[in-house]
Amino acid sequence: MSPTRVSRGRRVRRGREEARQAILEAAEKHLCEGGPDAVRVQRVAADVGFTDAAVHHHFGNRRGLLEALLAFAARRMRAEIEDILAGWDGEPEGLRRVAELLADTYADKGYARLALWLRLGGWESRGSGLFTPLVDAIHRRRLRTAREHGRPRPRRQDTQRQVALLNVALAAEPLLGAGFLRSVDLPADPSDQAHFRHWLAQQLSALLEADA
Repeated sequence: MSPTRVSRGRRVRRGREEARQAILEAAEKHLCEGGPDAVRVQRVAADVGFTDAAVHHHFGNRRGLLEALLAFAARRMRAEIEDILAGWDGEPEGLRRVAELLADTYADKGYARLALWLRLGGWESRGSGLFTPLVDAIHRRRLRTAREHGRPRPRRQDTQRQVALLNVALAAEPLLGAGFLRSVDLPADPSDQAHFRHWLAQQLSALLEADA
């Protein structure tokens, strides 16, 4: 049975997917504003006009809600990466946009903190391939360039490692980035952290330029 929502004295029934979407969007709002500790079933239920039981119906418990929230962000991020890469011709701006997307997800929306919070509680990710579209796009470009210049085929594993490095750095940046920058005597105000993200994207672009 789908949960109902009370609205101006009327009981409004929502479909399953619509209800889940509303709950996850409300949970994300609390994550952005206060981190994982702010995502509480009671608060989320109140935001969307559901009972606590309705939220539990969809996600089991608070832990299930938080895990579903992380998966929700991952699906959206993969779709947005695919949109950025549609028609991508290898220009650095495309990779910079990907870096900004990751920074927005991990830092601004709070998903780096959520992933760490869950991991410290024993959570293990069962998914894989989130960044495969990015790896594929970059590696196709590298292969094409190698053919055009009569060079040996680049190794896909090298491309995968470069993308993994970008992802790890951007996921760690909102948690530890300021301290890491200061550890090498770099300034760590927000503009310098943004510059660091752009520099990371440029290093990935340099992989393509090295093949040319």
